[in-house]
Amino acid sequence: MQRRLKTAAELKRIQALKALFKKVVRMVSFNDPWKESDYDPRISANVPRNVSNRVRTKRKSGFLSAADKSLIRTPHAIRTISERMKLCTMFAKFRCLVRFTPKIRARLVPVARFMPVDAGRKIIRQSDVPITVFFILTGEVHMFRDEVGQEADKVIQGILGPGDMIGDVELLEGIKRTHTFKTASYCELLVLFDYDFAPILGPYMTKIWDEKKKALKALDYFDFLGNDQIVEACRFGKLKQFDPLDTIFCEDIGSMTNVHFVLSGECLILQCLNMKVSLKKGKKFFELMPTSAGDVSQMFRKGVRSTFSTQTKLNSVAVSKVDLDLVESSSSSFKENGPINIRNRTAPTFESHFIDVGTITFGGIFGLGEKMEHRVVMARSTVQCLILPRFFLLEKKQNPGNIWERRLLYMECMIPSREALFAHYLKSCEWKKFKNDFIRETLKPSDNDCTHVDDIPIICKIVESSEDFN
Repeated sequence: MQRRLKTAAELKRIQALKALFKKVVRMVSFNDPWKESDYDPRISANVPRNVSNRVRTKRKSGFLSAADKSLIRTPHAIRTISERMKLCTMFAKFRCLVRFTPKIRARLVPVARFMPVDAGRKIIRQSDVPITVFFILTGEVHMFRDEVGQEADKVIQGILGPGDMIGDVELLEGIKRTHTFKTASYCELLVLFDYDFAPILGPYMTKIWDEKKKALKALDYFDFLGNDQIVEACRFGKLKQFDPLDTIFCEDIGSMTNVHFVLSGECLILQCLNMKVSLKKGKKFFELMPTSAGDVSQMFRKGVRSTFSTQTKLNSVAVSKVDLDLVESSSSSFKENGPINIRNRTAPTFESHFIDVGTITFGGIFGLGEKMEHRVVMARSTVQCLILPRFFLLEKKQNPGNIWERRLLYMECMIPSREALFAHYLKSCEWKKFKNDFIRETLKPSDNDCTHVDDIPIICKIVESSEDFN
């Protein structure tokens, strides 16, 4: 009898060790997914060398180390104060959590769970009850939608990457899952369950969600949208605020371009004209350079903030309308070999003039595909915009009657081209020269005129700005 008990205890111990070994192998597989190709030149018949290559490898599947992952997996009750502080600092660096305040991130530390997922796994299935929210740390996730009667050839409706959140829409709307999410590569996720989402992120996310809906209802363009389309628009769209002189839009990158709808503030359309200036018989001649020549618009792509400043004379225009006016042009004269003396010009020089094309106010649109050659849209004041992807707007459901193509045609008719602005600039230069010559000729003193400036009553004096004499 004693021998049987001893044998049974030994079997239980062996089974426990096998289970522990399987658990360790599973954790190692998750933290080092090296199954990327069938052939690996580092693998040979030398076992110690293979082990050494695996230990010394510098390749990392994500930006989290094994110690960081282990710390996230550690139960919050047994974490020390230093470990909790380290986790707060770590969470502040995650792109998916940057939008939240430090207080909200600190509340997520005890409840967020780390989840590694291999490629080809479904993390959310359509029509399921929503109970989780996922934050993507690394990897790529594809979004599908199962349509009735279409089993095969599923079309990818969205590609999500590091910094994106998955599964929050259904929890905010209180509906079942509307899409299927499948991992396209190895992914590292943070998981938050619904009973933790409601008290921590629920109020903050609900407020942003309601603001998106109010923005959509404030614009007449979206009156035809149904409830499902509004949910999709809120899923893809975002609200963003720009400070004065911030660059909002500078180039078109195709279907992935974001379309901006102005909710408040004023946006300035700024055009750069790169000209070739030559001097013939004491007279300036301007020639508009092609967009491919030079790299004048490189300053627009640098990014975040522009340095243009001018005293604007334009009043606010009507909704989504642009008014053409030449306000102030800041020019820079330069030569290929360096600066030259303007008085002794013998070779052609190049000048860049920045022209205020017009102002876009509430309800204005830009980013639908209009020409942006050496052109930028920047904030004149504090601007709030609703941003939606162009591919979403150009889908058949959101584009009845090709309304966005017609809007684009209207904008191209209203906003002048580079050539039209150049012709307007030449006319403005001729008018300024004629005005200055006429004033000088009229005020030129003569021998028969004995009137002095002091003889003119103060109430009749006209004070002109310095720019009128330039």
